[in-house]
Amino acid sequence: MVDVILTTYQGSILGPIARMLGQILEWLYLFMSKLGIENVGICMILFTFIVNLLMFPLVLKQQKFAKMSSIMNPEIMAIQQKYKNKKDQASQQKMSMETQAVYQKYGVSPASGCLPMLITMPILFALYRVIYNIPAYVTPIYNMYTNVAESVRKLGISVSDLSQMTNSKTYVIQNAVSAKSSALNYYIDVLGQFNQDAWDSLANTCNSKGFSSIADMVSDVGSQAFHINSFLGLNISDLPVVPFIGGAALSASVLIPILSVITQIISMKLSMASTPQTQNSDNTAMASMNMMNKVMPYVTGVMCFMFPIGVGIYWVAGNVFRILQTLAIDAYFKHTDMDAIIAKNTEKAKKKYERLGIDPNTAFSDVTKQRTSNINTTTKTTQQRKKVNRPKKSLADKDYKRPETNKKYKEGSIASYANMLARDNNDNK
Repeated sequence: MVDVILTTYQGSILGPIARMLGQILEWLYLFMSKLGIENVGICMILFTFIVNLLMFPLVLKQQKFAKMSSIMNPEIMAIQQKYKNKKDQASQQKMSMETQAVYQKYGVSPASGCLPMLITMPILFALYRVIYNIPAYVTPIYNMYTNVAESVRKLGISVSDLSQMTNSKTYVIQNAVSAKSSALNYYIDVLGQFNQDAWDSLANTCNSKGFSSIADMVSDVGSQAFHINSFLGLNISDLPVVPFIGGAALSASVLIPILSVITQIISMKLSMASTPQTQNSDNTAMASMNMMNKVMPYVTGVMCFMFPIGVGIYWVAGNVFRILQTLAIDAYFKHTDMDAIIAKNTEKAKKKYERLGIDPNTAFSDVTKQRTSNINTTTKTTQQRKKVNRPKKSLADKDYKRPETNKKYKEGSIASYANMLARDNNDNK
């Protein structure tokens, strides 16, 4: 087991995550083996679904924040518009406090949108490490290559020699070659990337050196590897064949890049449709996002021809899961009363202020007490602003009382900021 750990990814952040995911994959492979299914392709699909399912709560939290943002953004933008031409420190401080009050009213944090992504991104990168080098993480597959690796090493065949027998130049093979080591682990790393042609080439090399018994063992292990790597008639260690280039015939392997493009397009369209957009969104940013969404599926499709079929299967499985996930999240929010959630969060925010000894009505500015539907975020001239009536208070603010402005608070405290906002609002009334 020590040998296996040596060739797993050893990064300080991704390394432990990759080993944890590798343990899940090994348990899954052992479980499927007991059912008589020894197939890496099937295990990879199930593994992709399981890992993404474990991350589902984070994705749901991120989507909830996006839904809430679409509701509260008009209030945020109204505050920004209010202090648009005020660059002094006091005004900026008040703008920050009013903005924070909006976030507290809705019960969300500015970090709520990016935090799930910061957690999921390392998991996804670590997942790639496991998918690329399965023998390093799954002990039964590692052991399958052990005897061949020991035998070819004794014959004087180097890791670099093995790498020349396959057209697949993944980072796993490049890392093994660059290590310039004769450690058994690096031999297994390269053998784990072999397709059928590479196994035949290694068997012929052993025969040419007069070691027919080793050649027979290589052929047997190659057959076992083909069995566990065969998926829908395709060897997941092979590269997809580009049809009609270099005389190549049309192969079923081209379906993997095609499916990758189609499923990613569907996934992105559903994701964009389910993500609420505000009318004040940055047009330039939106145009860049739309362009990326249009181009990325085709870039991924081209990349499928550069990696083993197994990687493409992983991408397709991930896209299919995200399609189902988006549909499930949309169904969830259709049956979720966002107004009820907002009311609950507002009540929590008020209780929090009360615990701090602050009148909630002084903590929330006029803008934060408005309903989103009453806010107009379009730019107005000074003359137009004078004619605009103040919005009526919502039912939630029926008990609102003008705050006391002569009360003394400790300088720099939250209460003093709330009192300052209230005093300024009173002066403008």
